[in-house]
Amino acid sequence: RGDTGGGGSHRVFVYGTLKRGFYNHRLLESSSASFVAEASTRRPMRLVLGEYGVPYLMKDEDASKDAPTTRVPGELWVVDDEGLDALDVLEGVSVGMYERVTLEVRVAGERKTNGTDETSGATAFGYVAGAESIARGIGSAGCETIQAYDLETHERAYVPKRDRPATSLGARTSSS
Repeated sequence: RGDTGGGGSHRVFVYGTLKRGFYNHRLLESSSASFVAEASTRRPMRLVLGEYGVPYLMKDEDASKDAPTTRVPGELWVVDDEGLDALDVLEGVSVGMYERVTLEVRVAGERKTNGTDETSGATAFGYVAGAESIARGIGSAGCETIQAYDLETHERAYVPKRDRPATSLGARTSSS
């Protein structure tokens, strides 16, 4: 865990329902999380809208070469060990809904280095589509590719876990 903060402090990049003003942001609000800055992925990645309006960031090997990519906008937060564990539960890491990975991020307002477009990239944990989500078709041609997960998309498409069928990936069960 130490590569993104260390000592019980972890940087996390959020790009969907955990952002300020979105449904799952309450998890960050109820923990000891601290907002750092607006940020984006350092390199272009594919962002898709899955079943129930859930956004998924695709790893390189899970993205089609022909699929559009973008530097996905989001927010950079710092969480403690307990907060990171809570995020893993929300994101369904243990059931393969998402996989927690280390991402390179660009912090908004960072000055360019050496006159190039590259900034001194920070790393942060982020959540990408997990194996079970991919097996269920996340990232396939039928998934809508989006440039950003905004409030309009969220309000149009998102269905909270408690309102999803019990058999859906990420649905709230009596044990979660």
